[in-house]
Order: sequence, then structure tokens, then C-alpha cells
Amino acid sequence: MNYDTSDSAITSVVGEMLILVLVIILVSLFATSAFSLLPGDRETVTTVSMESNTTHLIFWHKGGDWVEVKDLTITATPKSGGEKLSLEPCSVSDYTGNTTAVFDLGGSVAVKTDKFTSGTTYEIRVATPRNVIYPGEYTK
Repeated sequence: MNYDTSDSAITSVVGEMLILVLVIILVSLFATSAFSLLPGDRETVTTVSMESNTTHLIFWHKGGDWVEVKDLTITATPKSGGEKLSLEPCSVSDYTGNTTAVFDLGGSVAVKTDKFTSGTTYEIRVATPRNVIYPGEYTK
């Protein structure tokens, strides 16, 4: 019996390659499964209250996440129907009264009410790109 021993190493190399391919496939499947379980982006959670005087609506940050003022959208829609008003902040201040670009705890954002019609009730919305952080009503 004369065996050709020159091919005996090929079997072990092929076996190792098959195991390596199997491990790579299993690792990629587990990684894909693990990444699909990660949570998505978190929505902004902010508590806001509103007060008014004869010329302004003032929104106070009472707690939660801070928001950049450039990301805030403030709108007023007449409840009786009509054109939605987009309101721009005329002043933004932090809890100490200093001007800031961030709406954070204790801070305030003021908008003018000069575009409003007397005797009209408006639905007020303060929103970020992801959600509404203040829904309310105001009657001038």
C-alpha cells in the first residue's frame, strides 16, 4: 500500500477555511441582530409655561431638555379659521436675564403680539423639529 501523502495538508486547510467562513457569517448575523435592538433617537422633552402681557407672549422653560432657539418654531393659528402666523422670538434670556441662544431651565423666550387681532382666540404651538413642546391658547 502506497499512499500519496502530498494531499494530506489540503484537507486541514479546507476545514479551517470552512470554519473561518462559518464564524464570519455568524458574527455578522449576531452584529446585525444586536444593532437592530439599539434604541432610536430620543425626542425632546421640555416643560413650558406661557404668560402674556399687553405686548408680548413669554414662554418659560420649567424643566427638561434644553433647545437651541434656532430650532424653535412658534406659530399662532386663529381658532375661527384664518392664516397661521409665524412668530419670531424678539428676546431670549437665561435664568439670570442674560441674552442667550439656548432655551434652557429658567430661561424665557418672548414674542410680540402685534400681529394678533383683538378679540380673537389663537392656538399657540411651540415646537422643535421632532415634536410640539407647548400647545396652548391665547386670546388678545
